[in-house]
Amino acid sequence: MDEKFIVRNLADIEVIEQVPLSTRIKATSTYELLQQGAAIDPEAVAIHYLRDGERFDQPLSVTYREFIKKINQTANLFHDLGVGPTDVVTYLLPNLPQTHFVLWGAEAAGIANPVNPLLEAATIRDICRAAGTKVLVALGEAPGSDIWKKVEAIRQDLPTLEHIIRVQGPSEKGIIGYEEKLATSPGDRLLSSRIIDPEDIASLYHTG
Repeated sequence: MDEKFIVRNLADIEVIEQVPLSTRIKATSTYELLQQGAAIDPEAVAIHYLRDGERFDQPLSVTYREFIKKINQTANLFHDLGVGPTDVVTYLLPNLPQTHFVLWGAEAAGIANPVNPLLEAATIRDICRAAGTKVLVALGEAPGSDIWKKVEAIRQDLPTLEHIIRVQGPSEKGIIGYEEKLATSPGDRLLSSRIIDPEDIASLYHTG
C-alpha cells in the first residue's frame, strides 16, 4: 500500500472512506497480510528480542524472511499433527519470538487460542475445554516460571487434547519439543495448501 494520507479534519476522513477497505488491502487473512508485508523488504528486522537485561545491547534479531519461514514451519508442524481450519491450538507462552511464530502459524493452520499463562491452572483448564483445544503449546521448565507445572496439572483433564508441544524443551514420551520438530518442517510454503476464507475463525480470545 503506497498511498499516503493527510488527515486534518472530518472531510479528509470522508474522502479516504470513499474507497472500500477491500480495494486498498487485497489480503484476506493475517497469513496473506504478513506475507505481503514481509515481501517489501525481506532482510529488514521484524523482531528484536532482548533475552535479558544484562545483554540489552545484544538483541536476538529476526528478519522478515526468517519470520515468514518460522511461521510456515510452525503452521506445517501443526498441519502434520492433524490441525485443520476448525481445530484449536492453545498456547501458554510469555512474550518470546516463538510466541509470534505460534500465533500466526496457528492461524495459518487452524485457530489460535492465546491464554494468559499467569491464570490459575483451573481457569486455564476451563478455557482449554471451552475452546476444544486439540494442541497445547507451552513454555517448558524455566527459572521463575510455573507454566509447565500448570500444563502437567491439567493435561489429563482436557478430553479433546491430542498433542502437547514444549517450547524450549526436549521431546519425550507424549511431549513434542517445538524446536526439534520445527527443524524438520519446510519453511517455504504451507504444506496444507490451505485457501483461507475471510470468514474463517482466526483466533479465540477469552475475556480474562
